[in-house]
Amino acid sequence: MKALYQEAVHKAVLKDVEKPVLKSEKDVLVKITSTTICGSDVHIIEGVIPTKPGFVLGHEYVGVIEEVGSEVKKFKIGDRVTGPPAPYCGECINCKRGNVAHCLNGGIHGSGEAMGGLDGTHAEYMSVPHADNCLLKLPANITDEQAIFVSDIAATGYSAAVHFGVKNTDNVVVFGCGPVGLSAIATTKLHNPKTIIAVEKSKNRLKKAFEMGATHGVVVGEDNVLAKIAEYTNNFGADLVIDAVGLEVTINQGLECLGINGNLYMVGIPAKPVAIDPKHFFKNITFAMGLGNLTIIETLLNKVIEGKLDLTPLITHTMKLTEIEKALDMFMNNPDEVVKIIIKP
Repeated sequence: MKALYQEAVHKAVLKDVEKPVLKSEKDVLVKITSTTICGSDVHIIEGVIPTKPGFVLGHEYVGVIEEVGSEVKKFKIGDRVTGPPAPYCGECINCKRGNVAHCLNGGIHGSGEAMGGLDGTHAEYMSVPHADNCLLKLPANITDEQAIFVSDIAATGYSAAVHFGVKNTDNVVVFGCGPVGLSAIATTKLHNPKTIIAVEKSKNRLKKAFEMGATHGVVVGEDNVLAKIAEYTNNFGADLVIDAVGLEVTINQGLECLGINGNLYMVGIPAKPVAIDPKHFFKNITFAMGLGNLTIIETLLNKVIEGKLDLTPLITHTMKLTEIEKALDMFMNNPDEVVKIIIKP
């Protein structure tokens, strides 16, 4: 089968690889109908997320089950499904504590042996472990495009709102309007905060932020970022900052614009260590960061089904699997024009 393969750091190529097989009777084989390039794929390709090359990339998908293990009870051949980037067993101590992204028997799809050796989604087929615990069946009236983002970027972006319990009196600031930042805007809007202020250098992406639910925008490089945020929050500062960039400047601006007892949640992945100005200590700020909350995927899918969450505006391009090398280049080098590219095997 065809798949996007990580041959070396900085080198991902489309090539023929062996079709996956079930590794356990708890697994299913999925024929991929849609996948999409993620920023984490780029981090892996460029070595920001260190892992040993020699695997199929990708972790966001929708597909149809083609084979089921004998111990799978909830799914059958022909079911349309989506699932988390990090499948989990539901039985180990980490899963029982709710830390499913750190499942002792799991891993991350398309990330190499260091992260579980699980099949990647940028392919014609993939095997999915722990199917009964992880997969979600999709209703016929929900398209691949409506469902594909709930399991990864939407869950990651929404984790901040869930973690800190956004209220309708809150001022929320989102730094970075890439796929995760835009997802954070769309999902935080479910809580109807007082304001959602998007901070972004690309005017095209800022326009997309308003489409996803932002109430105010700040143009990096043109506006005084901190002054604009102060203006939009009536000088009270933000209650929640979601940093979807991971740069030292955005993290410190995020801390600076917070009000007293404000919260910052970092979902952007820094490429190198960052320094935090200790003066922020005096505002009693809470700083959180980490992997997306995979336990909220079903909640987000239900919001899509109910018509309360639409993530399809994130899609700027649709391409074939045979074009995935071109798609990857577009995603990496044209951020002003490209948000998410759907790949159709």
